[in-house]
Amino acid sequence: MEKCTVVDDRKEVQVGTGKALLSKIRGEFFCTSHLCPHYKAPLVKGVLSSDGRVMCPWHGACFRVQTGDIEDAPSVDGLVSFDATPEQLKAGKKVPVCKNKKKEHTAVIIGGGAGGLLCAESLRTEGYPGKIVILSREPYLPVDRPKLSKSIKVDASKIALRTQEDLDKLDIEIQLSTTVTDVNTKEKNVTANGKKIKYDHLVVATGGDPRTLPFPGKDLKNIFVMRDVKDANNPKVVIVGSSFIGMEAASILAKIASVTVIGMEKVPFERVLGTRVGQAMQKLNQHNGINLIMEAVTERYEPSDEDPSSVGYVVLKSGTKIPCDFVILGAGVIPKTDFLKSSGIPIDKDQGVSVDEHLQTNIPDVYCIGDIARYPYHLTGEKCRIEHWSVAQNQGRVVAANIVAKLQQKPLQVFKHIPYFWTVQFGKSIRYVGHATSFDETVVQGSTDMDAEGQGLAFVVYYIRKGKVVAVCSLGKDPVVSHCSELMRLDKMPSASELRAGLDILTIPLDCNPSHSSE
Repeated sequence: MEKCTVVDDRKEVQVGTGKALLSKIRGEFFCTSHLCPHYKAPLVKGVLSSDGRVMCPWHGACFRVQTGDIEDAPSVDGLVSFDATPEQLKAGKKVPVCKNKKKEHTAVIIGGGAGGLLCAESLRTEGYPGKIVILSREPYLPVDRPKLSKSIKVDASKIALRTQEDLDKLDIEIQLSTTVTDVNTKEKNVTANGKKIKYDHLVVATGGDPRTLPFPGKDLKNIFVMRDVKDANNPKVVIVGSSFIGMEAASILAKIASVTVIGMEKVPFERVLGTRVGQAMQKLNQHNGINLIMEAVTERYEPSDEDPSSVGYVVLKSGTKIPCDFVILGAGVIPKTDFLKSSGIPIDKDQGVSVDEHLQTNIPDVYCIGDIARYPYHLTGEKCRIEHWSVAQNQGRVVAANIVAKLQQKPLQVFKHIPYFWTVQFGKSIRYVGHATSFDETVVQGSTDMDAEGQGLAFVVYYIRKGKVVAVCSLGKDPVVSHCSELMRLDKMPSASELRAGLDILTIPLDCNPSHSSE
C-alpha cells in the first residue's frame, strides 16, 4: 500500500492501480471501496462512527464498513468489501442478490420510483420467499428523479437506476405504463390496467402528482410540471414557485435562457430554510441573472400573441404581465392515493396516508412509503409526511425487512432514519438534515454574505425549537451535515447555547458510547 490519505480512523489507500478505504473500528481493520456508489463522493471526506457506519459527505448515504452493506439511501448499491469477487471489484460497488426463489407468496408494489425499487430489491436480499411485482405508471424503468430538475436534457435510459437485466437477475417483475385503479383489501387484489392481481403483501409507493394551479388559461400549451423525464427538455420558462424544485430548475435553465421566478414568500426557500439562508440564495440567483418576483400571487395565464393556443403571459394579481414562451409549475405535489378510496384505508385531508412506526396501514400486510406516508417521526414525536427522495428509499428497505420479519415471526423494525436532502444552486450545494416543521430561532456559523464575484458563501445554520436542534443545513462546510446526521442518530447533538458560543460541531466524536451531554 502507498500514498495514504488519512482522516482520523480511516485512510484512502493506493493498492496497485486502484484505491480503497481502510477503516479502523475498535482495533479492527476493514477494507472497502473508497467512493460512494451514488455520485462518487470520496468517503474519506465523510464521517465514520465508532459502530462502523461511514456516511457520504455529499448526500448522506451510509454504509457498514464491516460488510459494505448499505444502511441509508440515496445510494442503491453497497460498497465492495475486501472479500469481493473480481466482478465487484471492477464495478466498484456491491449490487443486491436474490437469496430466495421460492414462490410461496406474492408481494405487489404499486409505484416504480426509487422507494418501490428499493423495497423490491430489499425483499430479495432479505430472503422474501415469493414473487415480487412492481406496477409502475411510468413508461420507463425507475430513474434517478432528482436529476430532472438538475439537468436541461434528460434521457431516461441515462438516469435509470437499474436495467431490465438487473431486475431479471433479482427475479423482480416490473410492469410499465400500468395504472392501478382499485385496491380490494378484503379480497387482497389490485386492479391494474383492467386486470386483477392477487397479493399477500402490498406496498403503496405511488409518490405524488405535481400540483397544478387552477388558474384561467391553465389548459394552454407549454405549461409544464417537473415530473416526467420529457418535461425537463423545455429550457425557456417562467417558473411559478420559489422552493426547491422551482429554484433548481431556475439554476440550470439560466445557462440558456432568461428566467423569471414567481414566489409567494419574501425570499426563496424561506419556509424551510429560513430568512437568512433565503436572502443569501436570493442574492446568488440575482447575481446569476435570475429575475425574482417575490411576495407575488399568480392570477391567470394568457395566450401568446403569435399562437393563441400557447401560453404567452403570466398575469399576477397586482396586474403585472410577464411575457413567456414556457411556464414550469414548481408548486409541490399532491399524494397519489385516489385509487385507495374504496380500500378501507383512511385518506388524510392532504391525500396522504397515516401509518404506524413500522410503516403499516390500518390493514394488515398493507404498507405505505414515500411522499404519501405520514409516519411518527421519532426525534420529535410528530406525525410527518416528508417528500424526500432518500426517505422513500429508506422506508422501502424497512418495509421489506418488516415483511420478511413478520413471515419469520421476528420483531419488526421501527423506522428511525434521519431525513437528509440536498439542493444545488449554481454549482453550490446546500445540504440539510433533520425535519423542522417550525423553529424558534436559528444559530448561524460562517458567512451568508456574498461578494461581488458571487463568492464568500460558506455557512452552517442550526434550526432550534425549544432549545433543541431539530435540523441543520450547510453550504461549503462538508462534512458538517453528515456529522450532524450521525450525532442526531446517536442522540449527541449539542445544545443551542453551546452552538451560540461557537462550538465546532466536528469536534464532537461520533462515539456510540455516551460522552457528550446536551442541556
